[in-house]
Amino acid sequence: MGEPIRVLHILQRMEAGGTQALLMNIYRKIDRTKVQFDFLVVYKEKQFYDDEIEKMGGHVYKLSFREDLNLPKFQKDLAVFFAQHHEYKIVHCHAYTIGYFCLKAAKKAGIPVRIAHSHNNETVHDIKYLPKLFMQRMFTKNATDLFACSEEAGKYLFKDKPFQVLKNAIDSQNFIADVDTRNAIRKELGLKDKFVVGHVVRLHPQKNHDFLIDVFA
Repeated sequence: MGEPIRVLHILQRMEAGGTQALLMNIYRKIDRTKVQFDFLVVYKEKQFYDDEIEKMGGHVYKLSFREDLNLPKFQKDLAVFFAQHHEYKIVHCHAYTIGYFCLKAAKKAGIPVRIAHSHNNETVHDIKYLPKLFMQRMFTKNATDLFACSEEAGKYLFKDKPFQVLKNAIDSQNFIADVDTRNAIRKELGLKDKFVVGHVVRLHPQKNHDFLIDVFA
């Protein structure tokens, strides 16, 4: 049997976030003798999924752009990376803020499949809003394929360009109700016989915690 096809996923980092969980859900279920995932991130520190990725035969390559914000160095690092890694025929980019530069470098390196993926239908209106908006519009310039997690996310980022909806993969087995587990956790947290609402999400303006607090108030 030949070597598996290696797909390079590009993200900010492999932290315990939504996009990362989606990729790991897929990664755990695919036939890794046929397809392998590797990851290129832009933070140097050890990250949440690093050990699990390496145990499954993947690699995590780390650049430092989000730590030093040195764009010329980042572009040079990307060129060097792709010059050293000829195994990739597919690059799948999930971070639009750096995506233009990554897919541009991949195109220059002759990688035939370059995917831009939209995971959001809104951008946080903070001090970085205008630069982010500019990078969104540049994201697709060097892409060969456009993916989105929903129609809304695709229309938001890609406008009138054709895209394919790739729905987020969830392992439903992890969410089957278990009375024994429920009772044990309630007891551990001192919540026996109490009404509980769970909210599992990172603390970020994009997740609209203000609305949740207003609802509870």
